[in-house]
Amino acid sequence: MDQTSPIAMDCPHAQKAVSFLREIGLSVEISPGAKGFVNHIRIVRGTLRVDPRCPVSRLLHESGHLAVTPSRYREWMDGNLYTSLNRMLDDPDFLAAEPDSPLYRAVIQASDPEVTAWSYAAGVALGIPPEKIIQNREYDGAGKAIRLALMGHSYVGINGLAFAGFCVRRKSAYNPLPEYPELAFWLQP
Repeated sequence: MDQTSPIAMDCPHAQKAVSFLREIGLSVEISPGAKGFVNHIRIVRGTLRVDPRCPVSRLLHESGHLAVTPSRYREWMDGNLYTSLNRMLDDPDFLAAEPDSPLYRAVIQASDPEVTAWSYAAGVALGIPPEKIIQNREYDGAGKAIRLALMGHSYVGINGLAFAGFCVRRKSAYNPLPEYPELAFWLQP
């Protein structure tokens, strides 16, 4: 099966997201039965393996892990992402980086709150209803509260995206970056 050809996803929003993710440069393979940390999706060496039953909320969140990870480490993202993140933190190039260097800032801002903020921004850009981007029952039942915080620009992950250079929290004449939920770029360089 050609993994780059359009394959019907059960969720029409997920179909739209697969096309978007491929357009921005992420590797997405349709893989019936895929299962990782969450059902219906697995990250394998920087590639998203997605079961056609995967809801858009999970697809956007898991792809966010790859999107906020610096490109030099993206293929390190595999299976247990905590292990992958720790591997980045142990990298001699990261350890030698100055705290204000782009590499250091990008690695430090590659955690779950930034992933959540990125996934919400991607869903908004795709025109997906907010309650489909983050479902109420997700995040141990805190999905609605997190979604409302994102909509109100008061979620901690927005600060991380801004610090990593994706956007600004509030528009200002002194900074040309777009205001969240718009992003200046989709993948951390």
